[in-house]
Amino acid sequence: MAKVTAEIPGDLSRQIDRMIRDGWFPDQEALIREALSHFVDAKSFLGDSPRMLHRFAADALNDSKPEVALKFVNRALSLLPTQTMTDFHLYQSLVELRVQILLVLDRNDEALTGLEEARELLPNNPTIAKWIARLKK
Repeated sequence: MAKVTAEIPGDLSRQIDRMIRDGWFPDQEALIREALSHFVDAKSFLGDSPRMLHRFAADALNDSKPEVALKFVNRALSLLPTQTMTDFHLYQSLVELRVQILLVLDRNDEALTGLEEARELLPNNPTIAKWIARLKK
């Protein structure tokens, strides 16, 4: 079991205290544990959508968390083949985001390999071709 310490703003603290007084939870620890459980469950279920994972990855990259972003984008790419119809626009967006993440992580060879795999699925895609040309320079 992990122990977490957090500073809670006054407004939120008053709401927590009210919920405990009203009998919804026996104490702060129980309330926080329940809230974290709901948060993690919500992210887990939403995370099974490639489109939602794309958003999570983009947000993580914007928050300077490229390793987290890469996990989201890789999960989204792994889920795309399980979809009834391939969304080629989403696939291209995921590939481009993955390339951007890998470039931030200075993993250019891996980015190029991913682009070449994407070119097999989208052989005439000019955007993929431009990325390949850019990385080969």
